[in-house]
Amino acid sequence: MRLLIDNVSKKFKDKWAIKYFSAELTEGVYALLGPNGAGKTTLMRMLADISMPSTGRILLNDKDISLMGDDYRDILGYLPQEFGLYKNFTAVRFLMYFASLKGLDKKFAIDKVEEVLDLVNLTKDRKRKIGTFSGGMKRRLGIAQALLNDPKILIVDEPTAGLDPQERIRFRNLLSEIAGDRIVFLSTHIVSDIEYIAKEVLLLKQGELIQRSTLGNLLEQVKGKVWSVNVTQAVLPEIQRQFKIGNIQRNESGIECRIVHDEKPVENAVAVHATLEDVYLYFFDKGAIKDV
Repeated sequence: MRLLIDNVSKKFKDKWAIKYFSAELTEGVYALLGPNGAGKTTLMRMLADISMPSTGRILLNDKDISLMGDDYRDILGYLPQEFGLYKNFTAVRFLMYFASLKGLDKKFAIDKVEEVLDLVNLTKDRKRKIGTFSGGMKRRLGIAQALLNDPKILIVDEPTAGLDPQERIRFRNLLSEIAGDRIVFLSTHIVSDIEYIAKEVLLLKQGELIQRSTLGNLLEQVKGKVWSVNVTQAVLPEIQRQFKIGNIQRNESGIECRIVHDEKPVENAVAVHATLEDVYLYFFDKGAIKDV
């Protein structure tokens, strides 16, 4: 199976949300990584055939998805970033309703609903009304509906938003398990969501694809560009002004700063191993600076 994104762009009035994006996807997990506002959701909506590209085309096995209609939707699972739920429905009723919208046989749907509820750890809550669910439970229910038709292409936009750490681990493992014979394309700005499962990482910045590579190759690109240095409180503001800081940790000897920079930033800096978070900070202008 081959999903080709061929020179796709999307323009809203005078603003380009996506600019000339091209990529070829086969079976496995692909992660679209970028800051909020980078265009991730716009690209996801085009892949789900909800929004038409301004230029370019998206082909599945050489067929334009915009011309495939139900043939494409039958093999597609989609979880948008914002997902509407019916608060007075139980989880089972909600999934059966979606199964009918997807055209699934009722007998098949009954078994499939139980299967996906188990996959997302909602079996014990199957008869509860959705209005009583936590945010994480609602997100898991959204994931379940995307899996109802056993999709060959699964598109998930910020899938772990609202999930606690244990749920996020469970979801990552689930994606890894089901990706053997499917194309899984997920977007996120949380680097830990993709560190262990992504076949390739695609970096999106201001609507443009700036890097596409394996995690190993991305880490190699920032090798020798990540530094650790102890500074005093008096020096810290100047360090923050001059360099990209990935982490700030206070300890008995002062303040330890993790700096991403092409060259040794200060005399007493020591090179350290890079992580995907360092990759994110290197390619994007701003990172999550943590002071603990």
